[in-house]
Amino acid sequence: MPKSQQQVEQLHKWSRWSILILLCSLPAILYAASHIKIGSASAHAWLPEGRPERTRYEQFIEAFGSDQYMVVSWEGCKINDPRLSLLKNKLLELEDPKQPLIDSIETSREIFASLLAPPLSLSARTAFERLQGSVVGNDGTAALFIRFSPYGVAQQKVSIDRVREAADQVKGLKRSDLRMVGSIYEAFAVDEAAENSLKRLVIPSSLLGIILAWLCLRSVRAAVAVLIIAGLGQLIAIAIVSATGGIFSAVLIVLPTLVFMLTLSAAVHFMNYYSDVAHWSRDRLGARAILLGLKPSVLATLTTSLGMIALATSQLSPVRTFGLYSATTLCIATVVLLLVFPQLADWFCQKQVLAKHTPLPSTPPTDPFEIPAPLPTQPLDHHSISVAPWATHYTRWIKHNTITISVAGISLLLFSFYGLLHLKSSTKFDDMFPKGSNTVRSMAWMENHLGPIASVEVLVIFEKDANVDPYRQIEWIDRIVKHLREQPDIGGVIAATTFLPEIPTSGTIRDVARRSVFQNEIPKTFPMLTEKGLLSERKTQHIWRLTTKVSALSKLNYGELTRKVNLAVWAVREGKTTPNLNFSAETPAPFTAEFTGLSPIMHDTQLALLDDLGASFSTAFLLIMPVMILIARGLRAGLLIMIPNVLPETIVFGSMAWLGYSIDIAGILTASVAMGIAVNDTLHFVNWYSRRLALGDNQEEAIADTFSNCAKAMVHTMLISCCSMLPFMFAEFNPTRQFAILMIAMMSSSILGDLVLLPALLLSPLGREKRSQQPTQLQLTTSAGS
Repeated sequence: MPKSQQQVEQLHKWSRWSILILLCSLPAILYAASHIKIGSASAHAWLPEGRPERTRYEQFIEAFGSDQYMVVSWEGCKINDPRLSLLKNKLLELEDPKQPLIDSIETSREIFASLLAPPLSLSARTAFERLQGSVVGNDGTAALFIRFSPYGVAQQKVSIDRVREAADQVKGLKRSDLRMVGSIYEAFAVDEAAENSLKRLVIPSSLLGIILAWLCLRSVRAAVAVLIIAGLGQLIAIAIVSATGGIFSAVLIVLPTLVFMLTLSAAVHFMNYYSDVAHWSRDRLGARAILLGLKPSVLATLTTSLGMIALATSQLSPVRTFGLYSATTLCIATVVLLLVFPQLADWFCQKQVLAKHTPLPSTPPTDPFEIPAPLPTQPLDHHSISVAPWATHYTRWIKHNTITISVAGISLLLFSFYGLLHLKSSTKFDDMFPKGSNTVRSMAWMENHLGPIASVEVLVIFEKDANVDPYRQIEWIDRIVKHLREQPDIGGVIAATTFLPEIPTSGTIRDVARRSVFQNEIPKTFPMLTEKGLLSERKTQHIWRLTTKVSALSKLNYGELTRKVNLAVWAVREGKTTPNLNFSAETPAPFTAEFTGLSPIMHDTQLALLDDLGASFSTAFLLIMPVMILIARGLRAGLLIMIPNVLPETIVFGSMAWLGYSIDIAGILTASVAMGIAVNDTLHFVNWYSRRLALGDNQEEAIADTFSNCAKAMVHTMLISCCSMLPFMFAEFNPTRQFAILMIAMMSSSILGDLVLLPALLLSPLGREKRSQQPTQLQLTTSAGS
């Protein structure tokens, strides 16, 4: 038996055993897939690693505790609303002493009352001014402020459900009335959007892919075969994530569809090869199709996986997790495809395909990796009887316009790349949801009635060896607070002076006496201020915490808002404030300041996104480039055929920059993944083109033959992939929506690169082929090297 026939028989045998093993493993796969966990990454997981901003934030958390509060209010909730206390008491009643969800809970009324009571005994007006914009709204709106325990933060859904359950038990209040904001609720909203996307969109996405596969293949049997294979790949991907303890966050939620889409596309390519081998073989068509398309398909999986692995360079943990899981599951799904396809395709399609195809009057190939050579009696202009007339005409048009197409494509690449350099990113929470969503409406309501809901934490640091007494420290804190409250982009400010008596500033005998008493009493307040998380003492430092409220819905990004807070603080330090705040004191002031909190950290995450975009894109290029050099057997040739694969990403991201759109976390995922996917079709195209050249075709003939045999499958895989992503354009979570839009745009533009720009480059002077003495060797070189 010839060696090639032995390979066919061996693969066919492996396929039968593989299907049997998969059938036995199916219950375990289904069990693991049915026990998936849905949840968002913790706030810390989104923080860029190895950057000073994260270190500073972690030190802040260590000194003052978590800054993750949830604020709860409702329409008509005023400071004297009895339902506030009732809701608080009901929440405390529902607590489990063994595993409490809540660390602390206060109402606006309680905080306001503490300022009116001794020893402060502030007037109602003064107390209201101190709390305005943070604890009490301008219109008197009040709220409940909840800080959850570490267990409550980890169990976000349970915590939110507990608050809603308590609201249902308060007379005159129900869960639908509640308005909730805060980092805990934001994480819950992301979880909820991810869960809804998984439940609502994955099945429609799969169905659309199936329908397109059926329409493209024009065979119910073929569509069912590729559906089974793609469905297996999808199930295995979900099971792997579940079995390894992974959580389907809003980022990872697109993984099942991505694996389904890529596996389905690869199966469609193999169905195309299945029809080809039916021209010269009558048995074991599935195994022969696998052997014929093995090289480009394995290389396509390799390049796509390399694009996904490039995401491992990200500074953000969820992005790295997506990259590693997607690369791993895609490789496993591809192995399943290669092993299952031979037997499954024969079961479903062999009789139907053989009935449609009669053997060609040519000698079948001795090597299943080779395309059969044309008959010697055929004229040169009819080098392959399978070449469609449209392919010949289209190739002639490409050749006639090769310079124009090549120059236009490269110019578009450079123009888009220039725009790419000006691309902006966004990590603001309100950008993650549609403007009309309940989440964004709650944020807008809270900012209109209570005040800004985002925070910038200012840490004012006095060194103990500087001998700045506590009273002078409080003076400086008071000046900073007053100046911050004057800034138009800053709402309320909570600091130590919020809970201390008014500082006497005049030179009257009464104020001098009060100042003397105050100086003696301030150290006694340190335990109270420490308990409230407003002061932290170290061996060498006093650190005062000022929580400044800024708008989460502002057109300014968090970086610009943090900068405004920074400028206001340093204006006080340098003595550049308004005269009424310019007390006689040393300049510069004896303190330093640091700025942290979730808002500055989100800005740093935003900067990390742009760094990651460049890093992952460059890494994907460097990882995929050697594969293309290997295929083209030359450095210049490898660079040449990479141009159509870089073009889709630069066009899409460059257009976003020129049009003023910002990328979010989805952009990081699509950049390198899309490059890997774009290379798939290029590999099939170049592989077929190289073989035709090796069999004696000239360039124009080889490209015409490649169009005739590959173009249909390439268009089909593009349509199937785009339609599989289409339902995710209606996701409730904007990053998931943007992922779908970007993937559709890139995959659509990649087909133009492969079917228009690539053949033009190959037919241009840059793509002249140089053949070695061996007929199977092909090298593309520049005209200078020909």
